Amino acid sequence: MVTVNRWNYQTKGQQRLLHGVYAPAAEATSDPRADRRRQWLAKVKAVLAMYEEAEPVLYGPTALQVLGVALPHEAEDWERVHIMVQTPAERRRRNDVVSHIVRGLPVWRRVDGLPVLHPVAHWVQMSELSVDAMVQIGDGFLRRRTPLLSLDDMRAHLDALTGRPGVKKARCAMELVRAGTDSIYESKTRLVLVRAGLPTPAVNLPVWCESVGVSYHVDLGYAQTKVAVEYDGRVHVGDHIQMEIDADRRRNLQDAGWMVINVTAAQLRHPAEFIRSVENALVLRTPAR
Repeated sequence: MVTVNRWNYQTKGQQRLLHGVYAPAAEATSDPRADRRRQWLAKVKAVLAMYEEAEPVLYGPTALQVLGVALPHEAEDWERVHIMVQTPAERRRRNDVVSHIVRGLPVWRRVDGLPVLHPVAHWVQMSELSVDAMVQIGDGFLRRRTPLLSLDDMRAHLDALTGRPGVKKARCAMELVRAGTDSIYESKTRLVLVRAGLPTPAVNLPVWCESVGVSYHVDLGYAQTKVAVEYDGRVHVGDHIQMEIDADRRRNLQDAGWMVINVTAAQLRHPAEFIRSVENALVLRTPAR
């Protein structure tokens, strides 16, 4: 029998889950992100098996990633596994495991066999982040398609956690959370506008284009002035059919009287010019009194 170790595990068709823990390597697919998630989930399951006697529950970033919630880049952690244990004695030191002592919170459900708390409890556990980062996570609970929670559910569970560390910052974030977004970049764009002192735009505002009998949802919209702000992730570059669809959509919105302002990830990092464009559009299209 050949021993698998850190020097030969790849040649033996194994993947490294943790220090000293290996499993048969999964076959790579055409989706690197799905491959990363599948390998990471295998690591999470290995950690829970290793800490089984401590009855661990997933914590913070690990729990939210298991739930499929999009996290800001600074909050993601695909290298380590965060778990909750009950006592200091159960916090065994490992480079790839971060254990937190948390008591008195019931398991909300199991996702792929992995125990997690209510999403708001894990949201509160992320309170070391900025308020804006917490807003982006909170928006992720309330997506337009297949939302994980409702606003009422979020508020009720936050009230139930009163007195827990992190609740105060979560309440500040809650004031800025909006339901109905489609991506974390829509949330980032909205927050850039709000932090610049501009009015809060409606999220995924429906716009009826009478000339073609079609209704579109603009990422962010100011209905009174017919100004739309849309995040352009350029995911369709090279897809000529989708590019034609996007061009038709933009023309139809313009024919309906809307000004469409696009923003990219690079512009969000240095937003002064983008903010000025939106501000000028709102000023020019605000009816004179």
